[in-house]
Amino acid sequence: MKTKPAIVMQTDFTKDISVCTMQGVCMMVDPELRVFDSTHDIRSFDTYQASTSLSFVVDFWPAGTVFVSVVDPGVGTGRRACVARLKNGSYVVTPDNGSLTHLKKFFGIEEVRVIDETRNRLQKTKKCHIFHGRDLFAYCGARLAAGVITYGEVGESYPVEEIVEHEIIPYQADGGRISGMIDAIDYHFGLICTNIPADVFEENGISFGDMLHVAIRNRNRQEPVFEGNVAYVPSFGSVEKGEPLLMTSETLQIQIATNCVNMAEAYDIHEGPDWTMEIEKEVKA
Repeated sequence: MKTKPAIVMQTDFTKDISVCTMQGVCMMVDPELRVFDSTHDIRSFDTYQASTSLSFVVDFWPAGTVFVSVVDPGVGTGRRACVARLKNGSYVVTPDNGSLTHLKKFFGIEEVRVIDETRNRLQKTKKCHIFHGRDLFAYCGARLAAGVITYGEVGESYPVEEIVEHEIIPYQADGGRISGMIDAIDYHFGLICTNIPADVFEENGISFGDMLHVAIRNRNRQEPVFEGNVAYVPSFGSVEKGEPLLMTSETLQIQIATNCVNMAEAYDIHEGPDWTMEIEKEVKA
């Protein structure tokens, strides 16, 4: 018997009764469905973090997986509710509000369809307009994963070019300076990850043990939020506790952290196009 695709959920709800009801709706559609949690700790209303979080996990699940992402500050408004089909064969059920940015840019989206609420919405709660996570996204995702509907029966397609996207500032490598945006932050540990591929360091002759000058900037502030000389090393324990380090992240990008200290919290650093990091091969006194 062929196994049905898994459903993987992420929200900004925290792991509360809202998530429980979403999972219950999936079981109501088909009790054989397997439902997994990605994260429910996305910062409230942060559709940029929703986008990066999706990009971290989709490549590590089998083709055909149905991802349900609900970070939806525009719930109940005219924003599109959609299902995107990725080039790797998986699906993402989400509000079209920027949450698909990284998947569109780095993984590829073949097609996107608006969810037809006349067929793919839980009808017994139709008077409620504030919980589409349960009533629309989980319900539609479960119907798709269970084979109750085909992808074509989700609803009408619309141009992939119309998908709402966040701004992404491309990284640059120019002589002795490399720069990029702060693309993601692990707020639990304070790891600050850029969109600079780790290969760029190798291409520019930077090796483990090299000391580099780092400045983290916010476009709305004149002075750097953080500035200093930082060693590029394999892992946290390569420097003393309380010392900063540059390293290769699990997504094979350059990130900065402080050993055993939450660096993002200490310097109030966040992610997105307002935040950039400049790295120079020449250290400063």
